Amino acid sequence: MKNSKALNVLKMLLSAGKYIKFFKMWQKLDKTKIALIKAYIELGKLNYNDPAYTKCVKEFNQGIINLTKGKWYAQQAMETNSKEDRNKAFSGFKRAEKIGNNLTAFLKKDSGEFNEHKIPEITSKDTEIIFADDIPIAPSICPVIVLQGPDYEMGYQYAQQVIQIYGSWILEAKAGIEFSNEEIEILKNWENQIKEYTPEILGMIEGWAAGATDAGVPMSYYDVLELWVDHKPPKTSYMGMKDRTPKDLPTFACSGVAAWGKATDDGKLVTGSSGDHDPYFNATIIAFPETGNNFMFSTFSVVGSLPFLGNIHMFGHPGMNSKGVTYVEHGGLARMVEPKKYWGYGIRRATSIMHVLRFANTANEARDIELNFPIGDVGVDNGTVGGFYADSNYGYVLESRKDPVIVRESGVMGENDFLYAHNSALHPDSGKAGWMQKNKENWSWDEHGGWHPSKFKGAKMNISTILTVRDRVNYSLGMVYNGSYQRSKQTFNTLNDALGKIDLEFMKQMYRNPGTFPSGSWKEISNIYNKTGSWGEASIGNASNGIIAVTKPDEGLYAVCIGHALWGMPPASPAAASCNFVYDETNTFLELKLASDPNGILKYAKKRALNYIENGSKELSKLEKSKISYNTLKELIDIAKNEFKDGEEYENVNECNEGNETLYNLAKAIRAYTRAQVRAKQVCNALTSSNKKSVT
Repeated sequence: MKNSKALNVLKMLLSAGKYIKFFKMWQKLDKTKIALIKAYIELGKLNYNDPAYTKCVKEFNQGIINLTKGKWYAQQAMETNSKEDRNKAFSGFKRAEKIGNNLTAFLKKDSGEFNEHKIPEITSKDTEIIFADDIPIAPSICPVIVLQGPDYEMGYQYAQQVIQIYGSWILEAKAGIEFSNEEIEILKNWENQIKEYTPEILGMIEGWAAGATDAGVPMSYYDVLELWVDHKPPKTSYMGMKDRTPKDLPTFACSGVAAWGKATDDGKLVTGSSGDHDPYFNATIIAFPETGNNFMFSTFSVVGSLPFLGNIHMFGHPGMNSKGVTYVEHGGLARMVEPKKYWGYGIRRATSIMHVLRFANTANEARDIELNFPIGDVGVDNGTVGGFYADSNYGYVLESRKDPVIVRESGVMGENDFLYAHNSALHPDSGKAGWMQKNKENWSWDEHGGWHPSKFKGAKMNISTILTVRDRVNYSLGMVYNGSYQRSKQTFNTLNDALGKIDLEFMKQMYRNPGTFPSGSWKEISNIYNKTGSWGEASIGNASNGIIAVTKPDEGLYAVCIGHALWGMPPASPAAASCNFVYDETNTFLELKLASDPNGILKYAKKRALNYIENGSKELSKLEKSKISYNTLKELIDIAKNEFKDGEEYENVNECNEGNETLYNLAKAIRAYTRAQVRAKQVCNALTSSNKKSVT
């Protein structure tokens, strides 16, 4: 017994030593992101007409590359505990931090010079993304994946296109896992739930494994199933806090808004959604299944996981189907209202989204399908069912599915044919959640902002100092709910003031309108925030936005922007999680239209690309070549023309192909045309908006 206790103590000490190493790495990462956001805010005061603009943006992008390299090696170090990887992570962070600090100093004094850093070796490695010194860089324009046919074929096509876009490395990292017998049994338990409720997903999983293997990346069925469900059993504690590491906190800010009926200019549904996290290797999937509705869905990660957050089970938002039903957002994670006695195996959120979009013809049907699913793994973000769906007649947010059933509809928070959700429970009955009831004196409810902490407790880098699981949960969610409360009130006021005028452009504009940035030094405003939770005027458009999408489903319209919709967007809080960046930020929405077949998708993407190239070229021809902005904008329009040419070449190649190769080349053409759209729109935005930095 004594030996056993001694061994446990030794394990704890070793674990603590490992954690301290990683803790220092997280501290450095946070410090680096703060340095970059300070520079970014200063850069936001410039535009193409400023002499220093192009030079400073290039330098800032070098900072983002170094930040990305640091995060890449930090993630590797977490898995390998390698000293070399940790050192490389620190090196990347230090370089990025220095670039941020130097840029801020340069821009604030508006004079002098800074040393531009040499851009690392940039290659494509026969993919559609870039690599900096062999480290993959997340794309600034969302790739499109097109699927068609039986479930198995769609899974096969998905794996093949993921490799075509990103390279084999992205699936190799998820292949060849040696699961224990216990883990296999857990995977089978999850599999049985899918088999009963959403069996079509298993066909896709089988096809994915085959498609990856045929492309040279041997993946087993269980390798792929793991990405959808995880090999861990359902959680037994709120947020799984008993077995989460102290660095783990829920994300600070996602958002979803929907308006229809009396709220919109034509009575038709329009929506806006943002996933607020570091942009990763994502995609918008357009599916034409053999049975059910055609649909679109934007996944945050093509392999179902995000750095440092781990497995998110293929989650993302939004999604939209051919019957006009839209999945807007998760509906306010984390809620965890259902009593623990009902928790267990069930359906993961992304699995349910794809099933609902495929088989629900109305938002009412979506609600009924969700209510019929098992309660599932409530204790983890995105672990189970319950989201925010709408059509042009009805919308709902499913905040709890049992004891009590809480279906939040328009009107509960004072809405009139609109709904919104962020990262908190809003319905008054959601206060019955067990974790909230145990500390109910610390929670208050607002008629437009929903649940929020009565007294704000500021950020702690190390929440392991909070001893009890209950207190950890309340502290963590207090941080998240405070920001959500502020954004909910702002969203209500914005939508309510525009009743009868809301349209698709209005939804885009909501993400272009930044909140106010508090005055004072970073230290001063951070101290105020940590004491009071106060941080200027809130907005759903902020520096944490990683992917933004707006939809008008009755017309099949779906537009996606990676990163911020406005250059120089301020953060929603002083926390590093509020500062997310993408290399070569575009601030521009690509445009898609859901059609009856893949050719319809291609025709629309091509038409929009051509329109923007023509308009951008026309506006550029009016600009004097001596203007500071001319060369930069000329480069963008040339890129757009080359992408358009590539799209036409993929179309021409298709005349000699058949089967899946035809679909793959069609998808490549669509991706080329959407990239052309974005680059040409950047020129249009710069020249038709005068000195404005907003986009269309």
